[in-house]
Amino acid sequence: MPPRAELDHHSYDATDALTIKASNITKKAPSRLARRRRPSLVFRSTHGITGLVSTLLVCIAICAHHVNIMPHAASILAAIASIVTASSGMSIVDQAPKQTIVMERPFKVIPPHRDAFKRTAASIYYLSARLCWNAISDRATTSNNNDAWNWIWGISALCYSIMKFVPNPHDVDLTNGNTWVFVIPMAAGLAVDSLFQLPFLQFNDGLCWNEDVITQIDLLWVLLSGLVVAFVFTLAFRGVLGIQRCYWGAALVVHAIVAYLIAKALPFLTKQIM
Repeated sequence: MPPRAELDHHSYDATDALTIKASNITKKAPSRLARRRRPSLVFRSTHGITGLVSTLLVCIAICAHHVNIMPHAASILAAIASIVTASSGMSIVDQAPKQTIVMERPFKVIPPHRDAFKRTAASIYYLSARLCWNAISDRATTSNNNDAWNWIWGISALCYSIMKFVPNPHDVDLTNGNTWVFVIPMAAGLAVDSLFQLPFLQFNDGLCWNEDVITQIDLLWVLLSGLVVAFVFTLAFRGVLGIQRCYWGAALVVHAIVAYLIAKALPFLTKQIM
């Protein structure tokens, strides 16, 4: 009997240990899953509605320019809606993660998402202002290089571009691949465009930078790309899309836009130099 009693005792201890271990795993599992769960980005009603409306209005404005039906009015409405969308998004930017490691080798790529969102909002403000300026100024007015409004607009656009897009040498991290993937291409494109808002550079041999090179349709397509990319990133922050795929897809869009604008601007720049 003692051996049997001893066997029962040991079997009870083993079963009890397994039960306790299983219960501990069950209790710990939710906490591990909770730690792995990414913070979600909460949409406020104003931001969600204005985002949808602005995207729709930009698409309508593109179509309006193609069919030449109230193109200026459509551009102004799209610009106003985009400004409201970017402004409402600034109130929830702190809900996005500060940064994400996209790549570590052969060089690190760590996008600072909150700063990137603010930079995207600034670019939407700039593009919207460009759309409105082109819509309210006709060829007869803009063809005068010495017009005071042309100079006010050109200097304002250039100063805004330098303040918002050109990176500060003391703050920029040149070892971070994100600087070369996003920051510098965006800064170069927007800075060059703002530079050619100055009247003495905007007009050359009967051509106008705002009407013959970077047109309203070009600006609308760039604006639409910015709105879509910003929305895709919010989906990535909520775990719907992979952040790496989203990042490199957005990088491809940015570089495609820059390449397209360079191809359109090169003939104008060549005439300007020669």
